[in-house]
Amino acid sequence: MGNVLDLNSSIEKESQFIDIPEGEYDAVIDHVENDVCQWNNEYNGNPMISVYVNIETPEGEGQLRDNIVLNSDFEWKLSQLFLGTGQKRKGQPLPNLGRAIQELPGTRVRVKVVKREGKGEKAGTFYSNIGSYIEKKANAPAAGWSGGF
Repeated sequence: MGNVLDLNSSIEKESQFIDIPEGEYDAVIDHVENDVCQWNNEYNGNPMISVYVNIETPEGEGQLRDNIVLNSDFEWKLSQLFLGTGQKRKGQPLPNLGRAIQELPGTRVRVKVVKREGKGEKAGTFYSNIGSYIEKKANAPAAGWSGGF
């Protein structure tokens, strides 16, 4: 959350968004929103979660959103997320998806940021996206994790 601006102070920030360079970052899941997929494809109408991830960069804190459709075709992405937060162990099932989603806010995770080109009229513009969640080591505690790679 930002700070209250003093009417006598100067302002400098010209964009709401911070360009996050490609690479691996420690991050914190800020919040998760339940949504419905409105993509123009076979997943339209499926439930979806939007995971908002805060990433600290030298330019300041940036936030990326990762939309994950709650469909068996995206189970791999959900597993990757929960392996990254330490809520799931490799080779073992995640016992309760709903509870795991509710526990995401405030969880530390390591992410790989990639650049993807926009489509249609946004072609030629590149956007920062979460390419993957990096699996947390089994000996790293789920809460208060600070790396553990």
